[in-house]
Amino acid sequence: MTPFKTSIISRRAFMGGLTASVMTPALARAQLSANPDVIVIGAGAAGLGAARKLIDEGHEVTLIEAADRIGGRAHTDMTTFGVPYDIGAHWLHTDSRNPFNEYGRENGFDIYRAPDEWRVFVETREVDGDGLWRTWDQMYDAIGDKAERGFDISAAKATENVSGDWAATAAFAIGPWSMAKDLEDFSITDWWSGADGSDYYCREGFGTLVAHYGAGIPVSLGTTATAIDWSGDGVSVETNKGTLRAKAVIVTVSTGVLASGAISFTPTLPAAKLESFQDISMGLYNHIALQFSRDVFELGEDGYLFYQIGDDGKGFGTLTNAGGHGLAYCDVGGSWAEELERQSVEARVDYALSKLRDLLGSGVDSAFVKGDATSWGQNPLTLGSYASAIPGSASRRRDLRAEVGDRIFFAGEACSPDLWATVAGALKSGQSVARDVARTI
Repeated sequence: MTPFKTSIISRRAFMGGLTASVMTPALARAQLSANPDVIVIGAGAAGLGAARKLIDEGHEVTLIEAADRIGGRAHTDMTTFGVPYDIGAHWLHTDSRNPFNEYGRENGFDIYRAPDEWRVFVETREVDGDGLWRTWDQMYDAIGDKAERGFDISAAKATENVSGDWAATAAFAIGPWSMAKDLEDFSITDWWSGADGSDYYCREGFGTLVAHYGAGIPVSLGTTATAIDWSGDGVSVETNKGTLRAKAVIVTVSTGVLASGAISFTPTLPAAKLESFQDISMGLYNHIALQFSRDVFELGEDGYLFYQIGDDGKGFGTLTNAGGHGLAYCDVGGSWAEELERQSVEARVDYALSKLRDLLGSGVDSAFVKGDATSWGQNPLTLGSYASAIPGSASRRRDLRAEVGDRIFFAGEACSPDLWATVAGALKSGQSVARDVARTI
């Protein structure tokens, strides 16, 4: 068994059409209510979960979303390749605690366990991968030992004595490919707090599943919050469509957006809250998606291809033939993802295709159809992919979750105590905060 199979740090649809049972219901577009009980900012999983919970309990809710769609960082694009293409979240982590797995099964989606087939290369030579797994285990053990003893240090510091030919590749797998950050940039205490469990996929696309969940929830799209005033009773929220007033507001935007100051607060938020926006910082994880007309990887559906990465840490891990739809997700993270984002989509596609050609031979070219690449760091509505604590700041998640003045509440994947960096964590955070708000108002 490879060490990635059940680890929480494994961050990871040709379909003729969805069956009637899983067709997404029509989106419920809402007229803005200027004086609801609660305003929810952001219609990703956290915002959808919070809004649905409050509405079910009889509260009047105004859900606003700056984008032209719901789902946030979980979105399935059916246009680019003509098959489900998850431009954001793709893995359904921690099956036993993931509400979307059960929801998907109940609503006719094909939810299936992630297979565990690998091919590992050194240059053009395929190897058994034992060296990689041994080195990965050494790093994992080094991080776990120090985290359990309370050392809130970087993963780079914790693994500084791990070396060998596969050290850079294992560091990539644990850092950029899983945490969306280099080893130097995240806290091992925070990393160790994450829940473990098996990964699953949704063949129709994770974004399709989230959109189905949120389709019946009224939402005002294209509505951007720019300021929150909590100086008097309740709150007022300034948007591009006017001012809204309510007893409370739930803010579900990313810590990247919060740290940027895109939403101002009057009075200024407490220092600990502001510091949490910076310390639970966004990492960067992007797909370079390549479509092939046949299975050039010879792994069947949902296999993994890895290769030995140089000491510069620049490389990618590949999810092959995702869902049997012919898409390969060549995924990059951390500082290398940041560097690549400054290049064109065409250049990134050429980079990934060239590397696969080196590994698998020129036959990949005859099967290549087209490619695309995501740029979550440049998206002004996210400014990154998912959040983790910088070294020394694992405790800041509590500050991030804390309400302010009994009327400003925060939810999202970054607020989850142990399902952070997951869509499930975002949903459950929103639902939990909704219960807190209901008790308060």
